[in-house]
Amino acid sequence: MNELVKKAENYIITNGTTLQKACLNFIKSDSGKEDAIKELSKYQNEDGGWANGLEFEYQGNVSSPFTTAVALNLMLKFGLKDTILYQETYMYLKNTQKENGMWDDVKEMLKFEIPGYMGPGIYPEYKTGMVLKGLLKLNENDREMIDSAINYLLVNFDEISKRNDFWSAIAYSSAFAVLPHIDESKKIMGWALGILMPNTEEFSLTQVIGMIDDDIPLPNQAKDIAIKMLVSGQESDGGWPHKFGTYNRVWSAIYILRYLKNIKVIY
Repeated sequence: MNELVKKAENYIITNGTTLQKACLNFIKSDSGKEDAIKELSKYQNEDGGWANGLEFEYQGNVSSPFTTAVALNLMLKFGLKDTILYQETYMYLKNTQKENGMWDDVKEMLKFEIPGYMGPGIYPEYKTGMVLKGLLKLNENDREMIDSAINYLLVNFDEISKRNDFWSAIAYSSAFAVLPHIDESKKIMGWALGILMPNTEEFSLTQVIGMIDDDIPLPNQAKDIAIKMLVSGQESDGGWPHKFGTYNRVWSAIYILRYLKNIKVIY
């Protein structure tokens, strides 16, 4: 296990941003929290929203709901809800939520190069689902904001589900995995997982990494298997397989080390 940690740390240090390196130090020692906050704050705008390359495929400086969802995920993973970062993010989301409950991009973003899942009117369910997931996992208690977002996704599910689209499936699975008490959740999750994980018979390394990235608890009976997969699946450069590029691969390595620390295997 020491070799795994050493290789992963070296991969992160070699390929990571200053924020990613700060998050690695925070995992290794709680004394690194202030540096993580300082580095993360560089991606937040005055309106409380997030941009500036935190979501690597969008380097623009206009606040984006999805980039804001990425920030919520980092605040969750590193225990930063009690900071001014979250308070300002909450106000941004409160101020930009549409009357129908969704969040969407503003036209000013079109000045910049954007990925296919961003832009006004493009996958608003994806942005809304990812923001909702972050708020739910952070135990946000603004019921009006939460319920409005849930209602938007429910009202539009029948129409959106006809597309059998990858990004839409991520949106719904992200949100409704945290909403098992809602009657429609079983139907929604069945549809989404049928697109995202059509072959569920085998517990694969991809599934393990995906669950760790999404902070989904691994069943106790699967932990030993997961650890063996992580050890055998680590690649020669110290990272693990990831289909969304080096930047996201570094985050995945950080989250894997965080997971191994949380289950008291390392550090």
